[in-house]
Amino acid sequence: MRAPTIRQGGTPAHDGDVTRFVAPEVLNKGWYNPTRRIIFVNGMGNSGENHVESCNELSLMTGATVLGVFNNTSGFWSDLGQCIKDKLTLSTVQSQSMISFEDWNMVVDAAYRVERQRKPGLDKVDFVGQLIAGNKATHALYALLVGQGGTGTRVEIYCHSQGNLITSNALTAAALAQGKHVIAGMQVNSFGSPCRYWPPGIARVNNAFTFDGVSFLDLRMDLTSSKVGFKAAHGFMEYARHDGEFVVNRFRWGGWGMTFSLNEKALARFCVEQGDNTRRLNAIFERLKKAHPTDSDDVALEYVRLLSDARIARLKQHDPAFIDLLISLLKSGVTFGDERAAIDRLKAA
Repeated sequence: MRAPTIRQGGTPAHDGDVTRFVAPEVLNKGWYNPTRRIIFVNGMGNSGENHVESCNELSLMTGATVLGVFNNTSGFWSDLGQCIKDKLTLSTVQSQSMISFEDWNMVVDAAYRVERQRKPGLDKVDFVGQLIAGNKATHALYALLVGQGGTGTRVEIYCHSQGNLITSNALTAAALAQGKHVIAGMQVNSFGSPCRYWPPGIARVNNAFTFDGVSFLDLRMDLTSSKVGFKAAHGFMEYARHDGEFVVNRFRWGGWGMTFSLNEKALARFCVEQGDNTRRLNAIFERLKKAHPTDSDDVALEYVRLLSDARIARLKQHDPAFIDLLISLLKSGVTFGDERAAIDRLKAA
């Protein structure tokens, strides 16, 4: 199987089109990394123009090149029917309710061996691809991940709404075709997901507005999802506008406006991983300042501790206002010796 052709920009028109996007605004930003690629799969009811807007926003937010897998709309009822079909496809395998994933792998292997007797040249990747051929976007994502000339599975995926069902099915197919080790540790970022079942071994972050009705369809009432606000919203652009809040809530334990604990060190490490992306860092620390003032100085202190002097100097060059924000957080409340030392480092850079 060959990976799908990757179009260079433009508006996708066909289900399963894969297009490369780099937001024009990010090209002159210090945090743009041209070697970093992430995948985005949109949800139901999205036009090609919606897809372009979402991919460009994601490129700007992450400082990466985005490979958009287009899930085309065919109208509400047709999209809903496809969504239901996607939800049922491979769900028995994903849920492991009847037999384990390993046993399902053996079942697929046995079926493949029988089919290969009829078609001696049949490749297993192509054989498994037939299971998801009914959805062109799912098949395109699958081929992008495991096909020759594709991205491979060491790539981060962002998926919205029905795009979660597409992603879950494509990853399940990849694990059935090449073994579940190929998707182990893959980072999947879900937004407004209706998908209850996922293949084993992935690292998934689930983001949902508290009153996003679509996210209720995963039938979970868990305490691990990053939930935001008393807000009835679902569109990806609305999720992107609240990125800082979702990031903070990922490391927070609580609900209904109450925070019982915040993993300050883990959040600081996440901030370090954002490199020089001061656009995203500003959103995170502004959210801390607004909603978690008693924790904001602790996160800022741990974050500065993890930075080299060279990194601080680079951040200051890119965005002096961000350094000023960190200083203001460190000065809030009673300032202790370690906070004064961190302030001095920020000022001296």
